[in-house]
Amino acid sequence: MAEEARRRRLDSDLKDIQQKILKYRGQSSSVKTNDEFRALQHEIDFAEAEIRKIDDQQLQIMEKIEALQASRAASVIALTEQQAMVEQEKISAQAASAEHQAKLAELKAEREEHRKEIDAQILSTYDRISSSSRKTGLARVQGQRCLACQMYLRPQIWNQVRSGQLLTCESCARLLYFDPALEPPPPPPAPVKKKRTPKAVAAPNPGSEISAPAPE
Repeated sequence: MAEEARRRRLDSDLKDIQQKILKYRGQSSSVKTNDEFRALQHEIDFAEAEIRKIDDQQLQIMEKIEALQASRAASVIALTEQQAMVEQEKISAQAASAEHQAKLAELKAEREEHRKEIDAQILSTYDRISSSSRKTGLARVQGQRCLACQMYLRPQIWNQVRSGQLLTCESCARLLYFDPALEPPPPPPAPVKKKRTPKAVAAPNPGSEISAPAPE
């Protein structure tokens, strides 16, 4: 850590300055003039000021080191929690994968049982179509269209497929099937407009006389 290296360097500088102060104080007993004494005292004061600067720098470094250590401890805790979460997710994913694999094996076994009940020629056609780039050999029909390729069927084929015959689409060659349960509901009937009844004209009263216009 850079702060630790700086702290060690300051410790070394502090020891050197302390040695100088001891040396200057040892020389002060042998000086003969006031000027020499003042010069030594000046060096001692300067060295002591440098020591105070080093002490302040060391205090700042120690505060940084403590902050870094606290941050590192928090990071270690967060990393440990994250690793535990990842491990838990890994265990959950492995369990889900095992469950899916078991379900897939069950579906494959069920599929094989169903394949035994299908006519060999139809099954061969289905396998040939599904093994191509079409990915599936079946297509549902609805509204006289093949829902796989969206092409319209000829009325004869449309009627045959709806009657339960298993035919292939003339466009995409998939096996067509019709499921009435998936057909959309018929549209509601249009409301019948009521015809307006013409109003009856009142007949004249037979007892009343019609006056002729007066001659001019």
